[in-house]
Amino acid sequence: MYWLLGLLGLLFIFYIYLVFIAPYLVREKHYFIHKNSNELVDISKAYDVFDFSSIVTIAHFSDTHFSKHFQPKRINRLIRSTQRVKPSIIIFTGDLIEDYAKWSPKHSQKLISKLKHFSAPLGKIAVLGNHDYKNDGQYFVQNIYQQADFTLLKNEEIFGSMDQFSITISGMDDYLVGKPQFTFEKTFSKWRILLVHEPDAVMKVPNLSHYDLVLTGHAHQKRKWFNRFEKPIKGAEFFTHGLYVLTPKTILSICNRARRSFLGSRFRLVPEIIYYHLAKENTEDQPIS
Repeated sequence: MYWLLGLLGLLFIFYIYLVFIAPYLVREKHYFIHKNSNELVDISKAYDVFDFSSIVTIAHFSDTHFSKHFQPKRINRLIRSTQRVKPSIIIFTGDLIEDYAKWSPKHSQKLISKLKHFSAPLGKIAVLGNHDYKNDGQYFVQNIYQQADFTLLKNEEIFGSMDQFSITISGMDDYLVGKPQFTFEKTFSKWRILLVHEPDAVMKVPNLSHYDLVLTGHAHQKRKWFNRFEKPIKGAEFFTHGLYVLTPKTILSICNRARRSFLGSRFRLVPEIIYYHLAKENTEDQPIS
């Protein structure tokens, strides 16, 4: 009898953690990225050894899936994280809302207010995900981004520069339900970044070596049990989580969704934000992993 009460107590504590604690935490990842004289890219977790004056920082989060069950206030920790790190660029890789047909208009102004709290001197940039298109929600999402001072890239590019640093960011429309463009003109910026929502979309991209980083949203898992209730979504086949070396000059990075549930893959419950610290100048004689 006592063991049953203990088990119920543990389950109750676990439930409290899932519902009331985990969604308000945040997992930060930091990567230091540099190139050698041959433009080969090296990435490491040794972010705490660099000189902040010699780097430019990009913050990357994704897949908030805002809804009546996951309201804008849930990203306060992400906002505070960026306010502490002070990135030069903030990037969001799609699925801002879960389903426009179920969106409550009373939360719209709150969402705009929260997104405005993100600040970055070189800009805040986003692309659309497949959930943003549900029930023609893309028009609503575009309006939210505009009012929150985010630049939405829909098969478009944007260029930025500062002292000893230049960057071109290309944003692809959603691979599953949008009309994606897979080719962009090669630029001569110091750093070239491609934004896509679904990681597997890069399999359609020619000349991947034109990009230093490909930043994506979370990979859609293959669902076997719930497809009877909803339209099946093709799951990820090539890229599922973490980092991938696409070419010696190109790294793909997948950001776990900012909204996690206990049904999430591997019980990764805590929202994630990734910081990429880019070296302004090429580094000589550095080992390439």
